Amino acid sequence: MAGRLLRVTAVFSCTVLALIGILRVLEHFALYHPHPYRANYQQLLSGNVVELQFETNSGRQTAFYVPPRNKSVLPDRIWVAFCGNGALALDWLPLTAEDQTHGNAFLLIEYPGYGNSEGWPNIANMRFAADGALLALASRLKTELKVLEPRLATMGHSLGAAAALDFAIRHAQVNRIILLAPFTSVKEEAAVFVGPLSRLLGENYDNRTALRQLALRRPPPRVMIFHGMQDQMIPPRMSYELAAEFSGFVTARGIPDATHDTVGIDAADEILAALADDTKDSVTR
Repeated sequence: MAGRLLRVTAVFSCTVLALIGILRVLEHFALYHPHPYRANYQQLLSGNVVELQFETNSGRQTAFYVPPRNKSVLPDRIWVAFCGNGALALDWLPLTAEDQTHGNAFLLIEYPGYGNSEGWPNIANMRFAADGALLALASRLKTELKVLEPRLATMGHSLGAAAALDFAIRHAQVNRIILLAPFTSVKEEAAVFVGPLSRLLGENYDNRTALRQLALRRPPPRVMIFHGMQDQMIPPRMSYELAAEFSGFVTARGIPDATHDTVGIDAADEILAALADDTKDSVTR
């Protein structure tokens, strides 16, 4: 009897472990959608756009640097940009091309496994990629990281919004953040689609917790949120919840006709104003 019980327990345990393993694989493919650039992607690197190459524990990585319009060696502000889970770093180029702020530069982060970067995307590897890109930029500009840190700001779309907040937590001098279609947390977003199964998720990007940490800074960074009111992927209410909970430094703007994928286009004028504005909170709930 005892032997049979042990066998049943062993089979049950193996089944549970197998199900968890399958869930982890499904979770990964739900969170990340890596794909390469086309062979002629370099045609996108018009003007002074620079491809940075560096190594992390994931292998060879790339990122892209868009220097400021005023051609200064050191920009006034470096916007570190994180794309959504189905996009690539160079998808930010239409927005950067429209930015007329002379002192702005952009560091476009590629996730491991995306574009020309090797490896496997997850929270830890994406952190290594972002910090590696920043070090590669310091080397390119022939300066030190401590010189760039006070110039950092960050922005991100969807999954990239969570990556941007995570970057801000790890770089204490970031004082400007722009978020497009952020969720409150991955588990809360997943609950919209899969209910209680969301509690089993392993990687939990948690923007509410990130903002709670940023709220401890004196002063906290200014955070501007733009969310499409026709977003069927991430409920707009999540952005408003974040803005309401952290009203002292977070503001949110609903874009009436924008979807999850078009919010960056439909809110382009307001995003460009936010990129240029260092003096006042121009976004209201």
